Amino acid sequence: MKQLSVDQTAQIMGVSSATIRNWQKAGYIDPVCTCPLLFLEDSVLRLKSRIGTASFGKLKTRANKIGSASNIFPAEYAENRPLIAHIENMVAQFKANGLKRAPFLFMATLRLLETAGELKRGQTTDIFDLSSYNWTRKSVRATMAEWRDSLKEIAGKDSYINIYDALIPHEGDDFLGLLYQTISSEGNKSAQGSYYTPSKIVADALDHMTVPIKTFLDPCCGTGKYLMLAARKFGLPPQNIYGFDCDELAVRIARLNLLLTFKKEEFTPNIYCLDSLAELANGEPFCETNELIGRIDAIATNPPWGAYKNSLIPKQFAGKITSGETYAMFLAKSIELLRHEGQLSFILPESILKIRTHSDIRAIILNQVRISKITKLGRPFSGVFTPVIRLDGLKGFQIDDGLVSVEENGNSHSVKQARFKHNENFTFDIETAMHEEGLLNKLYSVKHETLFGNGAWALGIVTGNNKKYILDTKSHGAESVIRGSDVCQFNLGEPSSFIRFSPQDFQQVAPERFFRATEKLIYKFISKKLVFAYDNKKQLTLNSANILIPAVPGMSIKVVLAFLNSGVFQYIFKKRFSTHKVLRGDLEKLPFPMIDKSTHDKIEVLVNSVLNGNIIPAELEYLLFATFNLTDQEILLMTTRQ
Repeated sequence: MKQLSVDQTAQIMGVSSATIRNWQKAGYIDPVCTCPLLFLEDSVLRLKSRIGTASFGKLKTRANKIGSASNIFPAEYAENRPLIAHIENMVAQFKANGLKRAPFLFMATLRLLETAGELKRGQTTDIFDLSSYNWTRKSVRATMAEWRDSLKEIAGKDSYINIYDALIPHEGDDFLGLLYQTISSEGNKSAQGSYYTPSKIVADALDHMTVPIKTFLDPCCGTGKYLMLAARKFGLPPQNIYGFDCDELAVRIARLNLLLTFKKEEFTPNIYCLDSLAELANGEPFCETNELIGRIDAIATNPPWGAYKNSLIPKQFAGKITSGETYAMFLAKSIELLRHEGQLSFILPESILKIRTHSDIRAIILNQVRISKITKLGRPFSGVFTPVIRLDGLKGFQIDDGLVSVEENGNSHSVKQARFKHNENFTFDIETAMHEEGLLNKLYSVKHETLFGNGAWALGIVTGNNKKYILDTKSHGAESVIRGSDVCQFNLGEPSSFIRFSPQDFQQVAPERFFRATEKLIYKFISKKLVFAYDNKKQLTLNSANILIPAVPGMSIKVVLAFLNSGVFQYIFKKRFSTHKVLRGDLEKLPFPMIDKSTHDKIEVLVNSVLNGNIIPAELEYLLFATFNLTDQEILLMTTRQ
């Protein structure tokens, strides 16, 4: 049966090679071989036939999200199957009739209000004529009138009228928010860094907040799901609920959602369209929301991710959040808005835990917030492959004495928050439970050397245009080039890509001496674990496969290779450094124990055996464990938690 390379699979599917690797990691397509990464042609063709269905429609759009005009149904945002089917039908009609988003959502809102008993429709055929309706509440009418005025003249009204009666809203499910999310293009959502939060995640975040809560705020509220659920759960009066967002349509929907949450009350929702980072409680004279600073009981949100979109970062964050990352600024802003012992719950990308760029916001959190819980949520958003966490905490409450509960898939352990302050770059090494700290300290207590100052490093080739320079077959003047997917522990797989080495044409390339070294190590750059291979064939590498030429005193390159692939180093890497990227700065902190010549030579002999095609012998691992003076119980602890 024919086997396909990653590049061949990508060509058949019409996506990038990186997308194929992401699909494989996410379990959408199973390889027949992992080193090199190969797929059965039949499996690829079966997947291709499923692209576009409800289950797999999200895959292809992910290949170029920001430029995508396609729509992804956010199935995680609702559980009501009839509602999901109805929304999909309405979106199909929306697209078939060439309707505009704002008037379509306005019409859907009128239909929802009619269903909820908030208005009665008159005899006119113009559904956009608000004077023809009988209204139950003045506040609802005023909110809708303001929205209607913003729409001005609406072209093709008959197309909307024909759909109006077919709409069947479902109260209590954020029908409008779900409809809005579905008709918004994937490119638009990706550009805004905005993906709405699944109902279960919102409910769980609020369930972990302790009462009493008298004021609640969401600084990036979208269509208001956090606001609605908080109102119900905490029994809040509407005047104590605040929501802000820079998306005008989302804000209009959120206002109506909150009005429908309080059916018997007349009020104007405290939900406003503004840039929360620049305009909300910014401390400047005449800023009406300055009164919120330091007085909010609870803030829960799923902030946008990505760089701040405006040209200038708001001045209150200058020098404070150097990354320019939006969610970091929202965190800092929210901490400022909370009262002492106010509660915080944020949905965040997992990268906040350890990436050096985010050390500034971690420092702010550690100095001002007692983290009560960090929950690993996996990948809960349709079309988004980024792992997600939820961070819960209390402002200024016994910060240094706190234990952080770390939860994942129903399992939990505790870590001391104070430990994070002593970590380099304030990393949140949440994988290391308290009972594992002693073992890590023991590993570093052994007399050792590191790669810091004891090695030469090089990045693989960045062509700037792989389609132009990377070949699927070897032709005249081309030579093999190693990708990350070709790298296995100890040995390299058979490369399936080729290149003509013309450094002057590439975007970035290391000096040729690194590629042509007599001996070198090649390692996967994007990886959850350490994967190092030996190369003495002077092969080229792409930027997914980086180069190390070690010079650890008293240790040959093959012995260094053994330690880098060892269970000990895998354990240290996972507990201390794992960020889905294998970074030079982290590798330079790994402890290579100083060993005698006899042990060194035994390790080298076993490595040579592996390089000659034999399986990795158990004796090699035990030799490496022994260099750290580990007990059987400690070895068991390390090997059962890989």
